[in-house]
Amino acid sequence: MTTRAPDRRRLLAGGGAAAALAGLATVTGCAPTTSGSGPGASLTSAAPATTSGPSSSPSATASASPSASSTPAVTAVPAPRLADRLESYLDGRSGDLGLQLVDLRRGQSFSHDAEEGYCYSTIKVLVLTTLLAQRQADDKQLSARQRGLAERMITRSDNSATEALLAEVGRDEVRRVGDLVGMSRTEMDDGWWGLWRTVPRDLNRMVAAVLSSDDVLDGSRRAVARFLMADVVPEQRWGVFAPESGKVHVAAKNGWGPLSDGYRLNSVGWVTADDREYQLAIMSTSTAGFRYGRRTISEVAQICHEAVGSGLS
Repeated sequence: MTTRAPDRRRLLAGGGAAAALAGLATVTGCAPTTSGSGPGASLTSAAPATTSGPSSSPSATASASPSASSTPAVTAVPAPRLADRLESYLDGRSGDLGLQLVDLRRGQSFSHDAEEGYCYSTIKVLVLTTLLAQRQADDKQLSARQRGLAERMITRSDNSATEALLAEVGRDEVRRVGDLVGMSRTEMDDGWWGLWRTVPRDLNRMVAAVLSSDDVLDGSRRAVARFLMADVVPEQRWGVFAPESGKVHVAAKNGWGPLSDGYRLNSVGWVTADDREYQLAIMSTSTAGFRYGRRTISEVAQICHEAVGSGLS
């Protein structure tokens, strides 16, 4: 596991950091998988991985707040300056992109073309949340095997680890937890999980469940999820990760993969700094390939980061 201790402590503050660090103490020695992981697998900048298991064709394979009972007041705003800047930037880029941005300090949200798309590996956060919820219900910590699989699934986006954990927790439980956190527009069928469909708002709600909501997980178990999302391997730190620096800390999960009409690149996470705290969910299609799309989604994340600094209204 890559060491980023200052970032971890910042992201875990107030969320059961000591218990999370103790619970993950043995994860560091887990070896990464050597098999191809497909969409969401470890990538270098040279070339994206191709999908494993299901075909890259959907026909062949078939936001931000916790749930309503603990949702803080969030007001949707038009954010005209941000909207104009995004439109100006995206007019010069090929493909499509939608997002939802939530300023957690000001209680404001902004959406841009936030339409439905494929989850890809972003949904792994919900699988992890379900696993942690089950262990919490049994008043148990993750086993050594579960910790290893969870680390591979989140920090390296390993698909085989995801399949193992999904089989263990069960699809019905993942759907139940999705409903519990308010993912009302996410479609989880019996097909490959990467092609489940969702919207940026639901991805933000998924992240909120490991950020601040007590509806599903207690503080120490939420901290486990944030710990892993903050420790993603360097080659996968794009999208919402783009603004991170010594003073900007990010816990996020990306997902990507090719389809016949363009490469999908999604990113969702939580960003915190001295002067801002927000959630951002981006879903995009690049008709010019992975690297082009990665640049687009990362530059959009940077635009949003700058906008939050001055307020969305």
